Amino acid sequence: MSIVSQLTTGLFSEIVTAALAGPLVVAGLAKLLAAPAALQWPIGAGPLRAPHGPRLVGAAECAVVAVAVTAPGRAAALLIMLTYAGLAAVAHLLRGQRCACFGLARLASVGRAHVGANALAAVCALAAATFAAPQGHTGLRTTVAVVTALATFGVLRLADSRRSGVTEEGAACTEQITAVHLYLGDTCPSCRSLKELLAAMEPARREAVSSTVLTREDNLPDMMAGLGVPCAVGLNAAGDPICRPVDGIGPVKALVDSIVLGAPAAVADAR
Repeated sequence: MSIVSQLTTGLFSEIVTAALAGPLVVAGLAKLLAAPAALQWPIGAGPLRAPHGPRLVGAAECAVVAVAVTAPGRAAALLIMLTYAGLAAVAHLLRGQRCACFGLARLASVGRAHVGANALAAVCALAAATFAAPQGHTGLRTTVAVVTALATFGVLRLADSRRSGVTEEGAACTEQITAVHLYLGDTCPSCRSLKELLAAMEPARREAVSSTVLTREDNLPDMMAGLGVPCAVGLNAAGDPICRPVDGIGPVKALVDSIVLGAPAAVADAR
């Protein structure tokens, strides 16, 4: 391989490694800066459970980035590869739930796209490691990492604002809500928290709420596509959906609070 080719491939490796580090900066800082109680954290047991889990993971992601911009070329790329491979495995285990990947950003629930994106990033990092130069360029990596972090933050803000608009539309129903149907996950910590909140409500309101508990193998109905558990839809007296579905503890509880008590309740099958 010529000197020019070596320089070109080495530069490619540096840019790819740093570009993949950028989103990790945003993810790590988002978890560190957000109040743990406000996050829909999916891990309910072990050392990574809330409230310390989000900050431990966030600190680890920031530490990975710090090493990745200063370590020798191949070591930095391999570290990024292992990180994204781990994230892909976690995304596979958490599919259908909110992962709080980027803190309070209201993204779609974890699915194949999350698994695929992390797996692709791991493959790109492995390719970068293959062509990495022995010594890294800290200045170049830092610059690229900052640029990609800012780009990631901008994309998240745009996606979050659009999703927020959809959620606000979901609060507007065409008729009075007489019942709510919930979709819960059998291993979802947020779902357990929501159940505790609902248990404290007045009996009449609780009786107007029905639920379906999903396993990891189950899929949400088409109308709930893109949402994560817990999610819910408002129903009229005939049991027909009359609102745009919502997800997350706060929006779901607000939907339940909007039930008109004393109206004929809808009847929905639960399992």
